[in-house]
Amino acid sequence: MALAAGGANEQRGGGPPRPIELIAVGDLRRQFEINLFGLVRVTQAYLPLIRQAQGRIINIGSVGGRLTIPFGGALCISKYALEAINDALRKELTPWGIHVVLVAPAGIATPAVNRLLDDGDAAIARFSPEGRQHYERSFRAFLASSVVRERKGSSPDVVARAVLKALTALTWLPRLLPARGLDRLRFHLFGLPGRFGGEANSASRDLG
Repeated sequence: MALAAGGANEQRGGGPPRPIELIAVGDLRRQFEINLFGLVRVTQAYLPLIRQAQGRIINIGSVGGRLTIPFGGALCISKYALEAINDALRKELTPWGIHVVLVAPAGIATPAVNRLLDDGDAAIARFSPEGRQHYERSFRAFLASSVVRERKGSSPDVVARAVLKALTALTWLPRLLPARGLDRLRFHLFGLPGRFGGEANSASRDLG
């Protein structure tokens, strides 16, 4: 799981790593603006074109959307929510034949890790005296182990190849995934159209 450091890096998709007890609500809100609300706004803006072209939506998540780590709660909370939005979109857009895919990498080695310790020190400096007493020792241990783990992570090329595969895979491949079987069950339970591409094919017949 990539953990961006604090400071300027907080404006990107990762971090900020710190205890939930000490995180400012504004920082948590920014995390959702970056990882969730911005993604929803972009998806909504482009969906008319995607529907017209029967394109695909590829979302970049994180293993943090399935495995919560201490001090990474802000990132993990937003990534859990992204998982839910991705699942909802996949089911809702099935009638138009639009594939929605989530790429959820684990540790990826990027230059951002080089700032993690320094920005961790800056975060600790902003802790309350009680906060430092409670968390400084374990937080520093977390940062040190995170740096080692992230530097041993996969190359960003791994994510690029996964995205390329998601964009170019044969259209029948997602039907073989277990999630599709669960989706069909949920379509039935909620009375939703579950035939993949049904709405797009219907529109084509109407135009003809």
